Amino acid sequence: MKSVWMWFAIVLGILLIVFAIQNMAEVSVSFLGFEFTTRRFFLIAASVGVGFLLGKTIRFRRKEEYPIEEGDPV
Repeated sequence: MKSVWMWFAIVLGILLIVFAIQNMAEVSVSFLGFEFTTRRFFLIAASVGVGFLLGKTIRFRRKEEYPIEEGDPV
């Protein structure tokens, strides 16, 4: 089973590298009055990271508010 996950991680890593290479163009970003230039890949990665952290935070808070009791249907 570990070899399946290892191959999955290798394929995902290769796809990430290809994605990064194809999205290295510089873009200008304006946000809340600030303007800066960055690579498209970094902008996409930051957006995904923020979305991931927000999703984890919301899920963690929801688990605290509605804990699963033993015997409850899942």
